[in-house]
Amino acid sequence: MIFSLIIAYVVFKILEVVLPPWNFPRNIPTIPFYVLFLGAITKKDQIEIYNQHLKTKLEKYGAVKIYFASRWNILVSKPEMLIEIFKHEEIYVKSGNHLKIPGSVLATYTGDNIISSTGQNWLKYRNVLQNSIQFPYLDPLDSNTEKYIEMLPHESLSSVLQKYSLQNIGNCIFGIDFEISKMHKQINYIKKQIFNPFFMNFPNIERFIPSRIKAKKEVENFRNWFGSIIKENNQIGAAFKLTQAWSDGVLTEKQFLDNSIITMVAGHENPLLLMQSVLYVLAKDPKLQQKCRDSPIFLDFVIYETLRMYPPLNQIINRCTSKTTTLQNIKIPKDTYVGYINIATGRDPNIWVNPDLFLPERWSKIDYTKAKRDAILPAFHGRKRACLGEKYALTQCKTLILAILGKYNFELKEPVKFTSSGPISPVGMKLNFRKLQE
Repeated sequence: MIFSLIIAYVVFKILEVVLPPWNFPRNIPTIPFYVLFLGAITKKDQIEIYNQHLKTKLEKYGAVKIYFASRWNILVSKPEMLIEIFKHEEIYVKSGNHLKIPGSVLATYTGDNIISSTGQNWLKYRNVLQNSIQFPYLDPLDSNTEKYIEMLPHESLSSVLQKYSLQNIGNCIFGIDFEISKMHKQINYIKKQIFNPFFMNFPNIERFIPSRIKAKKEVENFRNWFGSIIKENNQIGAAFKLTQAWSDGVLTEKQFLDNSIITMVAGHENPLLLMQSVLYVLAKDPKLQQKCRDSPIFLDFVIYETLRMYPPLNQIINRCTSKTTTLQNIKIPKDTYVGYINIATGRDPNIWVNPDLFLPERWSKIDYTKAKRDAILPAFHGRKRACLGEKYALTQCKTLILAILGKYNFELKEPVKFTSSGPISPVGMKLNFRKLQE
């Protein structure tokens, strides 16, 4: 009898993974549960997986059911659906990793923060951080750029760019000179722990895995170390605002650490991913490099086109329905996680002409701000929850690329694959840099 119950329970848990819940909408397709593992068990990258397993269904229906982070979710791509989600935050409530996968390494790292929170907490966090992020101190940007582009021919590209973006987030937003070498090493370790495809899909079992328990402890140690740096160097910028809010009792110790970490993570990681992808598209085409040298406005078009085809944050599932609702013609149960997939919107032939071709020229006829407002380019999110650091990220990216183009020609050393899960970015990209006068 007991053995039969155990067997029944195991079968039930397997079916929970293999099949979506009975009350999920029937008028949109289901992505087979194994698709999310393909990046871990094959050599396919995210773009290949999307093209082979999601593209056709999303282009036809605009939404699918997909398994991710120990649950079934609704993933949408149609702009009209995105607009409705962004507009009705009281229905599609922000619900970050601290609620979705509590106790996981990722949730331990980022906690309840300005990106993932809602209601009064979000308003409180925004009040503390908004000015520092939207109006950063940009004076150090040029000198940091000059310093780090000298390293490009001699060090790993990903290493140089991560150090550069960490230096900038420290100087421009926090008002601190970070201990870059130590931060760079520890953040690389944490990234490897977080973006493991298996644990991204099954975070609930992390508590039973010794290596994940160790990773969680390392994350907690890093958070405390980083928080102490903020408190000890709190003269200006976000460091001052966060420390003052903690000292005045506006933020608890955990809220102080959560928001310090997310400001550092989002403020350096998202620009880093974008810079890598822009360098990738330019490295493939010397003529494109020269066009950007001749016209900085054309570089803007290249950046926008990169955001369309290679969005740094691809699959974002951080909203949960507060009640049973209907999105267009899709009935979604209460307590269902709803997200969107940027690469699908950016490459949809129902929206874009020749969507699989990299055509920066298209942006001479498309207004970037309107594209965001209409949700045909959902990078940096939308409406009142639009990314506060968008202007900073674009400025940093353009500053770096212009400086590189002013000093080097560059090309890919070897073919490049993109990430298999998590953010979209070239993996292990190596470039040959040659000074322009050579």
